Amino acid sequence: MIRPILARFAAAFALLLSCAAQGEPGTPAAVTFNKDIAPVLFRQCVECHRPGQVAPFPLLTYADAKKRAKMIQSVTSEHIMPPWKSVEGHGSFVGERRLSAAEIDLIGRWMAQGKPEGDAGDLPAPPQFTEGWKLGPPDIVVKMPEPYEIPAEGRDIYRNFVFTLAIPEGKYIKAAEFRPSNRRVVHHAELCIDVTGRARKQDDADPAPGFAGTSTPPGQLFPGSMATWTPGRDPLPLPEGVSMPWKQGADFVMQLHLHPSGKPETEQSTIGIYLTDEPPRRSMVDLLLIDMKINIPPGESAYHTRAQLTLPIDVETVGLFPHMHMIGREFKVTAYPPQGDPFPLLWINDWDFNWQVYYQYAVPMKLTAGTRVVMEAVHDNSADNIHNPNQPPKRVTWGEQTTDEMSLAFLQVMPMREEDFAKLRVNEQGGKLGVIRAVERK
Repeated sequence: MIRPILARFAAAFALLLSCAAQGEPGTPAAVTFNKDIAPVLFRQCVECHRPGQVAPFPLLTYADAKKRAKMIQSVTSEHIMPPWKSVEGHGSFVGERRLSAAEIDLIGRWMAQGKPEGDAGDLPAPPQFTEGWKLGPPDIVVKMPEPYEIPAEGRDIYRNFVFTLAIPEGKYIKAAEFRPSNRRVVHHAELCIDVTGRARKQDDADPAPGFAGTSTPPGQLFPGSMATWTPGRDPLPLPEGVSMPWKQGADFVMQLHLHPSGKPETEQSTIGIYLTDEPPRRSMVDLLLIDMKINIPPGESAYHTRAQLTLPIDVETVGLFPHMHMIGREFKVTAYPPQGDPFPLLWINDWDFNWQVYYQYAVPMKLTAGTRVVMEAVHDNSADNIHNPNQPPKRVTWGEQTTDEMSLAFLQVMPMREEDFAKLRVNEQGGKLGVIRAVERK
């Protein structure tokens, strides 16, 4: 009687040892850096977390990750990192930096198991990056001829810089990449074309580099993803079928929004221009959603702003760029078609001024004529908002300073039918900004 019981016990014990060795069932499989964690970091983190990039430390090796494992677990589980702010399920975008629930769980299990390194043979090769220009070597490089000096203290500065840009005959602009020399002081940059000559005259009349400006663009904005640079925004080429003609003799104007850092600084920006032989086959326009009626009392934790426009034609929406300042909390854009249920274009439920991204759709979003596009935003001017620059809080109104507030979105659209382009009028507050008109077919 005892012998069969012992035999069954021995068999059960052997099975338990086998399951433990295999990591299943009922026993968590071993998670190691080389096999499980490195692939996640290499895919989603080390583009920034490597020497010479914007992140404050690298994550290329086991030693790098082990040293900061607790921080990695914290910021990934709280969805602070990677810095991708759109809520999943509210639009699908190019270049999403988002960890899956399974990847976040892996990091947690690695921590719980003591952060093992694992077998060296499991470690994948680190990714290779193009150093310098993210889009590769530009066809044309434009650089400020001398640094511009920013004082240690004072109000934010808007400064416009004028350049001669010669585009060869038969070439068109496909992309532009802005590179600040000093990220500490550059709030944002705008790239414009001026065909009037006014910017050149204002520059000549000002003895300092460039000339003073306001938040109004000093010309017509470049279209789409090329118009604006903000922290956290990667350059993207214009979509298929879209390129930018250049009027010979026009001036290229760059506007910098600069803010003092507490000590004297300088900025000497560089812009790379990328060309193509392909003329534009499709037109594209930036539509502006904007609410300028901002007057937020101190302590108000949920101040709402709103804007809308109605599309008169069928369009494809290429991308969307939202913008608020320091006390922005939530940003949502929703499409209300004339028939059917509303659907989301973008939702950010944890706004961060330091990570403003142009959201280009993985597949353009088709919107039918009569669709209302509604922007809704929430601002938090309470003492509980850790991003509030004023402690105690002060009244905040619309304005150009970083400590003022804004609420706007650029919506890049292409008409479904080229012959409808002339009908693309929006009469709500806002209007049209950067425009590319397709070359007429012969």
